[in-house]
Amino acid sequence: MSQAEIVLSGLIGSNPLGALAAFGLLRVCTETPELNHARLSWRAEDDWIAVLTLPCSHKAESLMAPLAAFLMRRKFDVFNWSPDVRVQPQEYKERLIQQGEKARYCERLDADYYVAYASEMATDGSKGLVKPSALHMTSGQQRFLKSIYELGESLRNNSEAAIREALFGPWLYRDHFHSLGWDPMTERMYALRHRAPTSEAPLCVRAAVWFAVESLPLFPTAIVHGKLVTTGFAKQDGEVRFVWPIWTEPISLDSLKTLVATSELGGVQEAWRSLGRRGVTAVYGSVRSEFGQGYAILRPATLVWSAV
Repeated sequence: MSQAEIVLSGLIGSNPLGALAAFGLLRVCTETPELNHARLSWRAEDDWIAVLTLPCSHKAESLMAPLAAFLMRRKFDVFNWSPDVRVQPQEYKERLIQQGEKARYCERLDADYYVAYASEMATDGSKGLVKPSALHMTSGQQRFLKSIYELGESLRNNSEAAIREALFGPWLYRDHFHSLGWDPMTERMYALRHRAPTSEAPLCVRAAVWFAVESLPLFPTAIVHGKLVTTGFAKQDGEVRFVWPIWTEPISLDSLKTLVATSELGGVQEAWRSLGRRGVTAVYGSVRSEFGQGYAILRPATLVWSAV
């Protein structure tokens, strides 16, 4: 079967939000009948640009309607059970049990979200609430689940323009929603602004953030040596980093799940060279910078390894 390559010029592989959004887009495509044969790769231009490979009948514009329809029918219950993931461990345990009982081999998305959010076996040490994923970077009034739910609701109708901006750019940052700490471009630093960032409404590219939300099931949490760890994060030189791969041959969602979960991503040069022999072209890392109480942001990424 001949194939078409759709270059997603808005999704930049060296940007953590761009990478997360590309991963989430591939997962969404597997749930969309018209797009479920999609494969993802990256192309080197001025930067690494995401490429979606589909049967030849597809063109760039043919992505809009199926993705908008997906958002219209998507259930948001998994984002609407609490304003935030931080709840009492017993409550979270009960929810995990419920999700486990409902999950089936081909119907386990909500369960995967709960495993990605947190673990009932790790608490924050201050209030005794569950410790969330390293991708949970909001606090205070910016409640994680509430922010995601409101973002999703804003996209339920008339979302094609927002999807087009996210996938093909340019990113204009006109949407008054929080980027959840995943976009380095939205960091508001006191010393570089004429007024306090707290007095300004956050801005983001909401469909890009939403597709990144759709990638969360690819990054489950687990307890290792008594501590909560999140897939895709590694501690290097005293800093916690989100680390992700870049590759040039189209891969399926199952291959992506395996790739982002490999322990070699958080390794050393020899481990990265091993990934290179399996098709990985580059590895990027973004420091998870914490500030305030419970807030964090992913800083601009650095190239930590390249096969070239």
